[in-house]
Amino acid sequence: MHTLVASVVIRAGDDVLLVEEGKEAVRGTWNLPGGRVEAGEDPTRTAVREVGEEVGADVDLLGFVGAYIGSDAFVDGPFIAVTYRGELSEEPRTVPTDTVEAVEWVNPKDFAGLALRSPYVRRAVADASERTLPLDVVRSVVE
Repeated sequence: MHTLVASVVIRAGDDVLLVEEGKEAVRGTWNLPGGRVEAGEDPTRTAVREVGEEVGADVDLLGFVGAYIGSDAFVDGPFIAVTYRGELSEEPRTVPTDTVEAVEWVNPKDFAGLALRSPYVRRAVADASERTLPLDVVRSVVE
């Protein structure tokens, strides 16, 4: 079974906002802000909720980037990441939590020096630079 997650590519100039994972199984790896879609939750709501929890700022979703299928040691199997492009309404807060060690703006040119949690991070960031689709291409039937 695939785990459904929602994530957000957030840019400031050339830089992308990444979170350093604090969960034991993936501690020290870098990821896009996001997390698991809870039962009955729409992925857009998950994306907004997770950015608020991990980054400490509200996000406006600007469009849909793509859906990515991969595998990850933490979710113990394959995942599908529904990924959006967004913009923060304020500066991120960098207070460590039990799930996030740090929040940093990183230039994608520097990704080679980072332990990215999954190859999808690099692909989603590149895709967000090339195109963003309207939010309504993802339709929720969750009630």
